[in-house]
Amino acid sequence: MRKVERKRQLLTAAKQLFVTLGFQNTTTEKIAGAAGVSEPVLYRHFDSKKTLFLEVLQEIRQATLERWQSDAAGVTDPLAKLHKIMDRYLGSTREHALEFRIMHRTLMETEDPEIVALLRAFYLDSERLLADIITKGQHTGVFRRSLDPRVGAWELIRTALGYTLTIPLDVPLYAEPDYLPHAIECLLHCLLKTDV
Repeated sequence: MRKVERKRQLLTAAKQLFVTLGFQNTTTEKIAGAAGVSEPVLYRHFDSKKTLFLEVLQEIRQATLERWQSDAAGVTDPLAKLHKIMDRYLGSTREHALEFRIMHRTLMETEDPEIVALLRAFYLDSERLLADIITKGQHTGVFRRSLDPRVGAWELIRTALGYTLTIPLDVPLYAEPDYLPHAIECLLHCLLKTDV
């Protein structure tokens, strides 16, 4: 197997273990076993479990932000842009549930400064992206000027976090086909849009 393919195989196996066992309870031995390789093979690609985990988190961070930016790239209206990003954020939580669960579990379980710094960077990147859109919407008169764009951004982030954390509960409302569009409309109207 080529180096890139082997690395991908190890990252995939590690993601499954990190989401089910958490960072602390996942060992390099378990990762290697799940990938069907020996620990020395794992160590040819990653210096440590932490190095591998940081790469998993960085990969999730980069892919998530790229999805949001890509989806909203051709949209100029700030409200439509936010709608597109929130639709992607909430809509992709099922598609990318594994990644989001790794991040959420890590938020609650780790105190490692490097891991916390990487998670913090992801959420601050999200804040900047969303706050920038809100600021542009304030300049065009779409969003309330009295709203601190950072607060609006964090309310969107917190709502998405709450949604992704409660998906495993199989809330009946979440299964209704029009739930997400209504939830996003409610969220954007209540937090950002001026009443007409």
